[in-house]
Amino acid sequence: MARTFTEKVGMLQALLAVMEETSIRANLASKGFAVKPHSERLSTKLKLVTDLNAEQERLRVDYNRKTAELNTVMADSDMDASGVIDAICGILGKSSKEAKNLQKIRSRIRVPRTSTGNAAPSPADKKAA
Repeated sequence: MARTFTEKVGMLQALLAVMEETSIRANLASKGFAVKPHSERLSTKLKLVTDLNAEQERLRVDYNRKTAELNTVMADSDMDASGVIDAICGILGKSSKEAKNLQKIRSRIRVPRTSTGNAAPSPADKKAA
């Protein structure tokens, strides 16, 4: 089974802690294992992982904020466009060819279902079913 991010970071931290113990360092050195270069390299990598993880979290927050902003502007734009269609249809007459074309364009756009599932299916939804 693959280790999680947290497990990998924990293993790295635990390894570095063990490598810092004086008795273990001395024992490894007596057997020809140079602890310092490995310890320095792994410490550098741990710092990089920590820094990148923090940056990724900041970007995730920014992404979520930007998505909410986009959704708000998109909903407002959609409502505005639909209102303009209603206004044009009112001016041209709801039964005019141009108004019917605009109404057809709007009706072909799928209306999302509400959380209770009460929204009527659009003609496109009916055709797909």
